[in-house]
Amino acid sequence: KHVKRCWGETAYEAAQEAKTAESACESIVGSMLTTGSITSSFERKGKGKITYSHRQHTKSETKAEIVRWVSESLRPFEVVNDRGFRSLMKTGRPEYYIPSPSTVSHDVKLVFANVRKRIARMLQDYDGDLNFATDAWTSPNH
Repeated sequence: KHVKRCWGETAYEAAQEAKTAESACESIVGSMLTTGSITSSFERKGKGKITYSHRQHTKSETKAEIVRWVSESLRPFEVVNDRGFRSLMKTGRPEYYIPSPSTVSHDVKLVFANVRKRIARMLQDYDGDLNFATDAWTSPNH
C-alpha cells in the first residue's frame, strides 16, 4: 500500500518484477525518468492526510527536521538558541536534544552538497531534452 500511495503504480509494478533490490531501484528510477517529466520523481504521489508520530525523535531525526525547517522556512541558524524555541521544544521533555547553530549550519551544508550531487546525477541520467530559460524581468517599482 505504502509504495503505491507514495511512489505510484508504475514504481510498484517495477519493484514487483525485479529479482533483486538493486534491479528494483534501477527499474524504478528508470521508469520515473522516462515518464517525460523530470519533476515527476519529485512529486508526492499520495494524497492522504499527514500524520505525526507519538514517538520522540532520535538525535539524528531532530537534526534532520531542524535542517528541513530552517531551510524551507528561511530561518537563521541561530533560531535554535531562541528562548521561545527552546521552551517550545523542551516543554514536557527537558532532556530533548537541540543542536547548536554551528551544527545546524554544518548539517545544512552537508544536505545541500548531497542534494546537489543527486540532482546533478538525475539530470545527467535523464534521457530526454532539458530546456533552461532565464527570467530577467524586473518590476519598475523595484
